[in-house]
Amino acid sequence: MSKKTLIIVGLIFVGLAGMVFVSQSSSNQNQTTSSSNTSINSTAFEAISTVQDLKKRLDTKNPSDVLLDVRTPEEFSDGHIQGAINLDMQNPNFNSQIQKLDKTKTYLVFCRSGNRALTASQEMSKIGLKTVYSKGGIVDWQSAGFETI
Repeated sequence: MSKKTLIIVGLIFVGLAGMVFVSQSSSNQNQTTSSSNTSINSTAFEAISTVQDLKKRLDTKNPSDVLLDVRTPEEFSDGHIQGAINLDMQNPNFNSQIQKLDKTKTYLVFCRSGNRALTASQEMSKIGLKTVYSKGGIVDWQSAGFETI
């Protein structure tokens, strides 16, 4: 092989190695982004750390805020925050129901302990709804001595 051919082969090899490295980096970046989207501190929606903060937000009576309780109807009837709308996240029709929600509103999403609220917020934000996920649920709300009906 000539010196020129060796240089060309070498450059091709370096270029391919670089592309593999960039591809691997991009894959790792996507995995990091993907896992951060499922984390509590997702950039797709806000998070409220405590039920005390949720109560403060509710006390402002912002007309664009809608309190959304994503527990089952049975759980909801056992006690809920006044003004909450019940939309059961475990209902097979949940995704079609959230499609009908007003995209100009901000949904304050909570459940029993925060797990379903996180999942619901993720699903809602995927379709362009503005959501605020409450890390604390109705259990924390009641433990803090806040009223339920």
